[in-house]
Amino acid sequence: MWEITPMELLYCSMIASVTFLGCLVGALETHLPSFLTQTFRYGKHSLKAHRNALVDRLEVPKSFFRHFYIFALLLSGLTLYLVLRSCVAGKPPSDTLIYLLDFLCGKRRSVKGTPMATLLATGCIFLQCIRRFWETHFVQVFSRSSRINLAHYLVGYLHYFGAIVAILGHSQGFVNPSANASLTWDQLNWRIVVSGSVFLFAWWQQWCANNALAQLRKDTKGNVITEKHLMPKGGFFEMISSPHMFFECLMYVALVPALSGNTDWLLVMAWVISNQAQVAHFTHIWYRESFPNYPKSRKALIPGIF
Repeated sequence: MWEITPMELLYCSMIASVTFLGCLVGALETHLPSFLTQTFRYGKHSLKAHRNALVDRLEVPKSFFRHFYIFALLLSGLTLYLVLRSCVAGKPPSDTLIYLLDFLCGKRRSVKGTPMATLLATGCIFLQCIRRFWETHFVQVFSRSSRINLAHYLVGYLHYFGAIVAILGHSQGFVNPSANASLTWDQLNWRIVVSGSVFLFAWWQQWCANNALAQLRKDTKGNVITEKHLMPKGGFFEMISSPHMFFECLMYVALVPALSGNTDWLLVMAWVISNQAQVAHFTHIWYRESFPNYPKSRKALIPGIF
């Protein structure tokens, strides 16, 4: 008998919520109460007029994004250590961790992927968290007036925690602690090569896009000269309004071949795509409304398509 797990419930709820609210705001915004629109929108396309006093109290500075990248970096680093401890040193995970994974992913969970796939996925997530930690602390320029709803802030923690659980919950050595989870060269196949190569390409391109956005607010010496949102140019910005969001999606898609059969990872990927698509859509509209000379050929998220 099929039973929905806490992981499935969490991600299905987040996917449904962001998709429903995004479509609702996009189609019926003028007819919706301000508290709903204000809760959903943030950043450059946040609600500027008719703001709700209660929702104002539930907002935090957008710069608080830094907090969950500290959390994500520490969690992903610990996870990579546990994976290396399991597949290199042959040390099984603790019973507490197994119990937690059983609760979140279901006691009927099974192994999906090799130890090398697990090492690749956790290594990639750790690499992403390192870069995002660096960017949010030392590269990005957050506007002091930019705020986000507390719900958006908390979802950041849930996402990175869930992404780690999705990988470990179906990894050899973390389903059955007594099973052999050693790395072997025969585990290096085309899935590993494709996943790793595409991830690294997307990882680098997202860095380029995020750095380009940050440079719009700095002079040639790196000093911050404005907090205004300006129109980006060059690179993938010539094709889409939010290449950093496109490559965020691509990084999660990239790991699908390596984690083949892991439905929890598919839910994580679907959440990232649905969330980034909504934000990219509203960002694209904001650019077109704010800059009369904005290139009409640019799409929102996917070159030539959307």
